[in-house]
Amino acid sequence: MGDTTVPVTPSLRADVYDVVLRPRRSLVRSTALSIVFSAVPLAVALLWVSFPFRGWTVAAAAVLAVVVVVAVAFVRLSTAYIGIDPEGLTIRGVVTPHRRVPRDRVHSLVLATTFGASVDRTTRELVAFDASGTHLFRIRADVWGDRGLEQVVDALGVQVLDEPRPVPARAFAKRFPSSRAWYEQRGAHVVVGGLAAVVVAALLFIETNGLLGA
Repeated sequence: MGDTTVPVTPSLRADVYDVVLRPRRSLVRSTALSIVFSAVPLAVALLWVSFPFRGWTVAAAAVLAVVVVVAVAFVRLSTAYIGIDPEGLTIRGVVTPHRRVPRDRVHSLVLATTFGASVDRTTRELVAFDASGTHLFRIRADVWGDRGLEQVVDALGVQVLDEPRPVPARAFAKRFPSSRAWYEQRGAHVVVGGLAAVVVAALLFIETNGLLGA
């Protein structure tokens, strides 16, 4: 969790930011290694197995779609940043849209340690609110690092509620429901499940009708 920042680069217009954070180097590195050692061999194996059949073009299209999605995710990860200047805070997230939050809107911060299925695997989270309690943004230490969260707190200089004990991620989400990202919403889970069901049904149809036969 230690290496959270990198030197400011011209592409981020370094002259306008007092603080610039990037995703943890270890996260970017592990993502790249995962692509090389898992996604690439899987794609090659899929094409190799499907090539003798007439439907190899379908498999190739599926592999190409996966490659595009993975490439976009990696580019987003490698170009994500948080920039803080006297006027506000700019966030270019990995899976969240680019947004700008005026500094005078940030009224309070909540720092909490959350855990999922196992209490042994915890992560720090920071959630920001305006004076009316409206959620502004949320950042996680598993992406930006513990030191990154501390830098945001120090730079904004507003009141902070630091939760003393780890809490389940579900309980935290129920307490601050508006802080959930789009991919954590129930609707997103339904969409993903529906797409998976369509893919499985399509594969079963193809297999049943022998469309991939030699």
